Amino acid sequence: MHGFLDRVRNGNGLRVVAVATAAVRDAANRDRLLGPLRRHAGVDVQVLSPAEEARLGALAALRTLPVETGLLADLGGSSLQLTRVRRGTIVSTASLPLGAVGTTRRFLRHDPPAPEELRRLRQEARESLATRMPAARPGETLVGLGGTARALARLHLRLRGLARVTRHGLRLRQSEVTAVRERLEVLPLPAVERLAGLKRERADIIVAGTVVIEELMRLGNYLDLVVCEHGVRDGVLLRETFRRRRRP
Repeated sequence: MHGFLDRVRNGNGLRVVAVATAAVRDAANRDRLLGPLRRHAGVDVQVLSPAEEARLGALAALRTLPVETGLLADLGGSSLQLTRVRRGTIVSTASLPLGAVGTTRRFLRHDPPAPEELRRLRQEARESLATRMPAARPGETLVGLGGTARALARLHLRLRGLARVTRHGLRLRQSEVTAVRERLEVLPLPAVERLAGLKRERADIIVAGTVVIEELMRLGNYLDLVVCEHGVRDGVLLRETFRRRRRP
């Protein structure tokens, strides 16, 4: 960590802004991680609340995609942040314990996952989302943020043999998300790791993340998912940039 910070600061005394999301927020021993960073590296990490995490991801999406009304879904390792937007303004946020890492650990014990494990995961996702997912209205957009959404975009393009410079703004139909999930869930982990377009460190959690996104689309009656390649860190950068510009 010290070496990394030295390279970032490069002797210029730059201000370091550090934030932590659900994995640290929910950790029982988070002070053991954050305390030394504060004492020895001079970095005071801001642990984002669920609402702050959702709003920062939404800020990045709203600044970079033509989204006016809809739902922004940021699926991370520990949580799913849902942000509802009306006419470009955030009107509500929600945080659900449906992260790709957490759901993999809780439900998927076999390789490849057993049908009963997938059924229980799908049921958990449905029950958790049921009270937070009013059906989409005409013209509403579902935007996907986070590693699972980005991985789905890469896999879809590679599996279809399509060339695309950027995945930002790519629109995936519900049937296309299902097709990727059906391809993934029957493969053993070594075969998933070899798939072109998928980062190796995401191979063991991609099935669970895809199931959650699929259920999100089904329950909300969203026919398409718009992929956003930006996220919380981009939202932090935007927040800090415009906050400092407003100061006298």
